[in-house]
Amino acid sequence: MDEGKSGRIPPRATISDVARQAGVSIGTVSRVLNKARNVKPALQRSVLDAAAALDYRPDSFAQGMRSKKTHVIGVIVPDLRNPLSAEAAAGVEEELTQQGYSFFLANSRYERGREENILNEFARRRVDGIIAILARDQDPRTVEQLRRLPMPVVLLEREIGTEFDAVRTDQVQGTYRATRYLAALGHRRIALITVPTDNMSGRYRLQGYTEALADVGVSVSDDLVHMAGYTRDYAVNAAYAVLSRRTKPTALIVSGGMLPGVLDAMRQLNLSIPEELSLVVLGDTELAALTRPGITAIRYDWAQTGRVAARLTISRIGGSETPSERVIVPYEFILRESCRELSSDG
Repeated sequence: MDEGKSGRIPPRATISDVARQAGVSIGTVSRVLNKARNVKPALQRSVLDAAAALDYRPDSFAQGMRSKKTHVIGVIVPDLRNPLSAEAAAGVEEELTQQGYSFFLANSRYERGREENILNEFARRRVDGIIAILARDQDPRTVEQLRRLPMPVVLLEREIGTEFDAVRTDQVQGTYRATRYLAALGHRRIALITVPTDNMSGRYRLQGYTEALADVGVSVSDDLVHMAGYTRDYAVNAAYAVLSRRTKPTALIVSGGMLPGVLDAMRQLNLSIPEELSLVVLGDTELAALTRPGITAIRYDWAQTGRVAARLTISRIGGSETPSERVIVPYEFILRESCRELSSDG
């Protein structure tokens, strides 16, 4: 009888079925599937072919009961609507799936109390490791909580001393490049709207911006720097404030998550790009590419940071005891039509 037509679900293949199909012992199948060393390539291929033919999938729960591992990773992000969080989570998912891991994804909404509860819940569920984009990486309570966790923690786009592995994009050099590019076009009043300095991204962006201005002999004007919030509403208000001044900036650098708010403020003020304001976004987004004119961007490969963080977490779960690692993923400069060269008279 055709089981598909009868509506019956065929029984799930077992490790015994794989051993029978490959003509080997159950122990050999287990060694191959657990990637043990010293397994002959021909034998390994035979077992893997049999497993594929039978659509065999190991029972991760049963494996976890035997090994005291859950094969689950906890992933915490501050805002799933933010391109950084979404793309990094996608990269984590891609790598973990390939490695046979599942994951819990939680959104802290930039709330310290919520973040604390999520980390406690991950510990209660005995996840094997945690990948975290923290709301703030300078909060001593967060640092102490991370130190108490019994599983490895890998930070994404955040750094806390040298205690924890950290994977990040090159925010310093990316922002430096954006600022120097605008300066080369003749701009000197260059505004910056981005996240606060209580997390790594804000600190490093401010560093790159400050260093670039210093290199062209320009002092930072406090009235051009807005780094106090995360939301779209904050971006609208910050952009409106800086762009409605009597002495306006001629150029603006903005983080990707705040770009929609900045564009809203520009529409309210009837400012055109690039005729009245040159614009560069830190973190390329679909909006930056589709807006007309297209917005010049510093592209960060956040999906790659997620993949690297996942691999590093799995390595730590496997017992790697090397010193904590710092991995920096390079940026890419994407030239579009949102910036213009200033005439000699400004």
